[in-house]
Amino acid sequence: MAHFCPQCGAPVESEDKHCHSCGAKLGEQEHVTPRPAPQVGKSIQAWRWVGIALIVVLVVGGVFSGVKINNLTIKVNELESEYAGLQSDYDSLHSSYNSLRSDYDTLQGRMSELQSNYDELEAENEYLRGLLEQYEKVPHNYYSIGTFSRHANTYEELSSFLIWDFELPRGYERDVFDCSESAAYLEWALENAGFDAYIATGPTPWGPSSGYHAWVIVYTTDYNVAIEATALTGGYKFLDLFLLRTPGVVYKDDSLIPGWENYYDGYDHLYKNIYLFIRAHGNIEECNWWEGYWGFT
Repeated sequence: MAHFCPQCGAPVESEDKHCHSCGAKLGEQEHVTPRPAPQVGKSIQAWRWVGIALIVVLVVGGVFSGVKINNLTIKVNELESEYAGLQSDYDSLHSSYNSLRSDYDTLQGRMSELQSNYDELEAENEYLRGLLEQYEKVPHNYYSIGTFSRHANTYEELSSFLIWDFELPRGYERDVFDCSESAAYLEWALENAGFDAYIATGPTPWGPSSGYHAWVIVYTTDYNVAIEATALTGGYKFLDLFLLRTPGVVYKDDSLIPGWENYYDGYDHLYKNIYLFIRAHGNIEECNWWEGYWGFT
């Protein structure tokens, strides 16, 4: 019959006094029913399969995870590539926007400039429309009516015309038939008679500080001649004839006419015709001598 150590359960012989395993003192040996040895092999085998299963799970999981990671990496790369493409498109669109904005600003400035030009042209058109209305008040055959016979554009012919052919239709009346109407009438008559005549305006020649005045300058083939139109009314004309002077003519170095040099050099403007005179003054009120006059009604 088998004997076992009561201390550690190791098998002993009946004659042993001490346990060979744990050194415990052995008394009278009792019969001990041996404990069944644990089934270590089965437990180890079970854990082995568990380990294998875990390894398989880990391997499969690792493979699956690797596939997922690889897919995610590919997806990330695709998204990064797409992002780079979108960023490039954005940069291109932003550049196009800046270019279009610059073009818009340029066009906006151009439109403002054109609007300003349009406003100026509109104002000019309005001015010209009003000027045309003034021009239409001038008789349409103004310079071609043929009232006077034609003369050569010489001083001798001019003198003859002023002595024999010409006289103002009425006497001086301020704001009705004054220097501007007289000068306009004289310029009209001289042009109809073939002379190169201009209406001159400027400070009053004999007293520049006293106001503004109008007279006529004729450019003959001999020399230019200043004429005081208001001096061509009846009384003044006869006085000049009495003094053996051509009526209305302002002679150079003339001691009888104070400020004679201002007639030749003191004017501000010379108008070749009545239309330029009207354009400068904006209306015909200063030169409409023909209203109520014979030939023009």
